[in-house]
Amino acid sequence: MSDLVYVIVVCERGEDFVVLREISDLGEFKETGFRDVLQGQVEDLEAFLEELTKRRLTAVSRVIPVEEFFKFKPEDLLEILKERVRRLVDRIGEGESFCVRVERRGFKGAVSSSELERELGGYVWQFLKDKYGKPPKVDLTNPDKLISIQTIGGLCGIALVDRKLREKYPFVRVK
Repeated sequence: MSDLVYVIVVCERGEDFVVLREISDLGEFKETGFRDVLQGQVEDLEAFLEELTKRRLTAVSRVIPVEEFFKFKPEDLLEILKERVRRLVDRIGEGESFCVRVERRGFKGAVSSSELERELGGYVWQFLKDKYGKPPKVDLTNPDKLISIQTIGGLCGIALVDRKLREKYPFVRVK
């Protein structure tokens, strides 16, 4: 059996119990303690997304792939993210556009999504500029590579989400 892949499934308002029941055969899913947000593990991301497409589950609002989860304290999050994001940046090719998106659940007032996006975006921009010797492209609406950071209480998930995946599966969306 291969390594499991993490996903966050965001449901339409009040539909998390329905979705949990409907997708329970596709992987291991659980509630997160945040309304309409499920956390899961699946064996194969593409197969999971294909099956969701076939089932046409209208109660599934969004699916967010997560490559890695880790625990954090708000005061340490930026430094931890710089370290973790650096691993993702190597997969952004020369000439490819990027952006950083942070979706915070919990720690209101202690963690600022927009502040993290600015700090990490600047960090990634500088890293890519140094790597390729020219300023990288930033595209805040439809980047080639989207660095997704999702917090669920004291748990943080990160992933590099490719535009092709977002175009193939419209419910793969990061706010």
